Amino acid sequence: MLALVCAPAALADHGGLDIPWPQLLPPQPTSTEVQPGPVKRCRNASIRCVDRLVRHLRVQWRGYDRSCDHRAVVAYSYLKITQGLRRDLAGKGEDLVRYDRWMTYLITTFSNRYRAAFSGWDDGAPVPEAWRILFETAAAGDANAGQDVLLFSNAHVQHDLPFALEEMGLRARDGASRKPDHDAVNRINNQVFDPIEDYIASHYDPSFELIDAKPLPHDEIGTLELVKLWRETAWRNGERLLNAATAAERDRVAAEIDAYSTAWARLISSGGLPGTRAQRDAFCRANHETG
Repeated sequence: MLALVCAPAALADHGGLDIPWPQLLPPQPTSTEVQPGPVKRCRNASIRCVDRLVRHLRVQWRGYDRSCDHRAVVAYSYLKITQGLRRDLAGKGEDLVRYDRWMTYLITTFSNRYRAAFSGWDDGAPVPEAWRILFETAAAGDANAGQDVLLFSNAHVQHDLPFALEEMGLRARDGASRKPDHDAVNRINNQVFDPIEDYIASHYDPSFELIDAKPLPHDEIGTLELVKLWRETAWRNGERLLNAATAAERDRVAAEIDAYSTAWARLISSGGLPGTRAQRDAFCRANHETG
């Protein structure tokens, strides 16, 4: 676990290995009353909603990339994941998602929380603690890029995703669970992981190359499984939010989500090394490229 926190291996291709254990875990009963609907930046579910997010992330990444801001690895990772989701929704992937409308609204309301965290931080407004730790760690600059990416995954998946799932509902009107679509995102993450790692390793952080574990992708697989675990936890917490019998019970679940993601953020952000900022910034400037 500590190896994952400190520095996921960068170039050890995992060969597309995907262990589909979440699909073996049955969803819990939840109400069908909550159904997806218009959200900010997506009035009608269509591929245009995802395109809007892709454009935003590309602009954000390019801005961070130009200045070698350590948040570039976050924006780049999210951009590539979103493009992977878009390909599937547009019928250019494996067609893993069944409920395209639900997924489109979910992607948008989920990303709205990402946008709110960034704008809130820039405006000096309060942000969830897991996000605050991410931003402060990036500003300090002593963490490696692996820590930055894991801090992002923790804040956005473990903290934000349960609330987005609660908002969009977990079952169709006929009672069918949407968990297969949720689990399908694990496969898409698996598909985009190697290119993300390779780009970050060659443009932002030399420590990725120092821990290259080819041809044995143990750390890479471990990182994917960790994020998969976080996504499964997010689904279960979404169920808990929806099944809360009272407002007080829901507030307790929300507080637990916040505390859990905060604990992970503190663990991941620990162990920064003085001098890392100078090394990363010099490496970024030497390999600067915005495509």
